[in-house]
Amino acid sequence: MDNPIILVQAASKAWSGAPDWCMNEIDGRSVVALTIENALKEFPEADIRIIAPEFDRGGRLNELPELFPESKVNVFYGFDESPLERMIAAVEDAADEKLVLRVDGIHFGWLTDHARTMLQLAEQENLDCVKTEDDFPIQLTSDVYRISALKKALAMLEEKASSAPYRVHPKFFMFSEAEEFKCARIENPTVNEQWLKKCRETAEQVYIAGNMNVGQNAGIAAGDQLSFHYELALDHITPDAQVLDCGCGPGYGARMLADTAEKVVAADLDIETVRLASSGKYFDNITFQTADATALDFEDESFDAVTSFETVEHVNPVPFFKEMQRVLKPGGLLILSTPQNSHGHIPVNSQHLHEFSLQEIKGLCSDHFEIMQTTGIKQGRIVFPDDPKGQNTFMVCRKAS
Repeated sequence: MDNPIILVQAASKAWSGAPDWCMNEIDGRSVVALTIENALKEFPEADIRIIAPEFDRGGRLNELPELFPESKVNVFYGFDESPLERMIAAVEDAADEKLVLRVDGIHFGWLTDHARTMLQLAEQENLDCVKTEDDFPIQLTSDVYRISALKKALAMLEEKASSAPYRVHPKFFMFSEAEEFKCARIENPTVNEQWLKKCRETAEQVYIAGNMNVGQNAGIAAGDQLSFHYELALDHITPDAQVLDCGCGPGYGARMLADTAEKVVAADLDIETVRLASSGKYFDNITFQTADATALDFEDESFDAVTSFETVEHVNPVPFFKEMQRVLKPGGLLILSTPQNSHGHIPVNSQHLHEFSLQEIKGLCSDHFEIMQTTGIKQGRIVFPDDPKGQNTFMVCRKAS
């Protein structure tokens, strides 16, 4: 296992259509280059294949092999909307029973020694797929696949409707088909706090403005989790609802809500963000304004529902939940999402003050609300019914009547 095939998934655009953070630079080198460097420290003889969408052909990713002239680094392009097909095409020269490692290009801090352990387990137990627990910090992860299993998954998905999300994240299809694939989630490794702190420090140059600008660029729906939050929320919004979208960002979600709700107030702390959001398509039932999620200017019991997606991890959660409860009418709904992280006391994403384990976020919510629904979003748009563990937590909470 000293010379594995390592597939590094990279692109210039994220699923939302915004610029992908993996192409940001740290001291003159792209994030994906750091991810490759990390791989070569553990596996100096690795066969590294950067798998990129066809739309990136001829772009900056072409420069990456030149940065590693002593190593085997190549770029494969193809299949804009299907990383699964991209993976298979990139290893067409390898035997079906060979194992491959896959890592996201932005995961510069991935635990390569843990990846070696996963490879060894897959080899010893003849596994088709190995991954960490779903709530392990996503930035530290990699996955192991058997090539024959990737091909089998694609063949099965050809016969299924709505297969696009699984073509983005095939590991979850394999786990959902336990009779067809032999898979294992292995115990989350112990993570040195100094490594988490180092990754967080590095991430200050990675997680910068751009990735969250959903709605301004043409995205690929199968992997767009940010819009998915609003789609889930719409199941709980009625035509007569007065809704606060707290942390509205560029306003794409407020416009989705306004197609159903009677009125939407779209609020964000940053005035430039609010100006940008308000400059989009006009809706006569949306009002845009600045607001602090921990000290709102609205009167008590002003709203039937509050949506707040990817916000609570940026602020002090205690005043946040007090304010959400205060501005909601009796029986009103708080609908929120936040990263789920078993090691969230030191989040790698430097924009986040804290990321919450499932137990933590449920405890905070239950201090003020009745929890009606807890969904673990595995990755992208993938959920397993009645399974609250995931990379992201989506919750629907009700204020007492």
